[in-house]
Amino acid sequence: MKNAGIVCAWIAGLLLCIWLLFFFTQSVQNDALIRAVNKTLAHTEDERRLDKEILGRTSLGNWYRFTSTSGGFEGKALLFSIIDNGILISCLAFVPETGEVAGKIEILPLSNHARAVFNAIHQGVINIYRMRIEKERLL
Repeated sequence: MKNAGIVCAWIAGLLLCIWLLFFFTQSVQNDALIRAVNKTLAHTEDERRLDKEILGRTSLGNWYRFTSTSGGFEGKALLFSIIDNGILISCLAFVPETGEVAGKIEILPLSNHARAVFNAIHQGVINIYRMRIEKERLL
């Protein structure tokens, strides 16, 4: 009984250390993620860039502000993943701040592999994600 208690306390201590490490490194992880996404956008010669400030977290992903390299605030971007046939595809959805939302959401896959898989996804699946993005944008 004493040995089982020691083992349980040891495992609980390990889990607490892992949780604390995860919690206190969130800003570093966010900075690395934004830097990687902005490098991808620069590589594709897109003039938009994400700001480091998180506007909100949702069940679908994280909302960020995006700006143009020519200057000025343009709208919101949702960094999320599409799941299709067990494959995760990292995507960025640009939602302009002005005008109608319906049909104006641009979804951009963030890697060459994601682009290849994204083009093979049925349009109905993509439309479901577009509707969820529109719904979350309005909240």
